[in-house]
Amino acid sequence: MIQFHHTPVFLQKLYPSLVWKKNTENKELYLTFDDGPHPVITPWVLEQLDKVNAKATFFCVGENLEKYEDVAKETLRRGNLIANHTHNHLKGWKTSDEVYINNIEQCERIIQRISPQKNPLFRPPYGRIKKGQINLIKPHYDLIMWSHLSWDFDPKLAIRKSIRAMKKADSGSIIVFHDSKKSFQNLKKLLPEMLDYWSQNGFRFAHL
Repeated sequence: MIQFHHTPVFLQKLYPSLVWKKNTENKELYLTFDDGPHPVITPWVLEQLDKVNAKATFFCVGENLEKYEDVAKETLRRGNLIANHTHNHLKGWKTSDEVYINNIEQCERIIQRISPQKNPLFRPPYGRIKKGQINLIKPHYDLIMWSHLSWDFDPKLAIRKSIRAMKKADSGSIIVFHDSKKSFQNLKKLLPEMLDYWSQNGFRFAHL
């Protein structure tokens, strides 16, 4: 599998209605964490963020929110944002529109119970979504993709390669990590080093 740490321009042009990067005049990065919450990994991530006064957006799987609602509430208490990543981490390409939309709504009901949000955000698992699904979701959500992907979920990840790619992030970049079990070994190596590097280079971290 080809690892694109930076989203190719042709993909961004193919799906212009999706958010790949934020327009900002500030020297800010937008850190995002997918697939949680997790009772061990998410609190560890929150500790790393607090060290540099960083805020982030956590795209949560609904079934994990149900199991670890207290972790989600702590994530919010620390000034972060939680957002929708479907209830069962569904792959849009292999899911009917009706099932996919219902799954998003199932997750959203949990999010709204924990923290009502006026501008809901959604990220498709695996980044795989049909154009028809985009059209159905777009009136109700901002669809958030990314400019930089850490690939922390890959057990064969070349850590230094990922770090070199992440160092190329600039103002407005949306960066993906994962607070999941399969990503944790790589995340423990990537996240502290990148937070330190970005902080030393004058970046602030905001949620979307």
